[in-house]
Amino acid sequence: MRVLAAIALFTLLSCSLPASATLSGDEFLGRCSASEKSIKGDPLSAEEMLDSMWCVGYLSGLLDGFGVADFRINNEKMVCPGEDGLSRSHALEIITRYLRDHPEEGNKSGRRIALVALSKALPCQQPSR
Repeated sequence: MRVLAAIALFTLLSCSLPASATLSGDEFLGRCSASEKSIKGDPLSAEEMLDSMWCVGYLSGLLDGFGVADFRINNEKMVCPGEDGLSRSHALEIITRYLRDHPEEGNKSGRRIALVALSKALPCQQPSR
């Protein structure tokens, strides 16, 4: 069991991105497709399990970071998920749907795509002027 854990840890660490690298939308979609399969209850290979765990961690960090920033750009609130908040599975659904609907965006930053996708799916009402 320890050998399997060591192999899984080595594989996960060897597949991670360097700190300076930016995840593209295509990479996000490729790795997070495994999480979509998992949510549907489909069986996953060992590699897909690692990708799914990576995706959950990435989405958790992304949503926590956006939460700290309160989904704001230039002090303007960009995403309004409602009273129940935004779950990782709902965010995953929104972002992957956006990437599939806009394949031309796949080479752009995953963070940027996530914000655009979430702001279009969960827009804030702008006050009337």
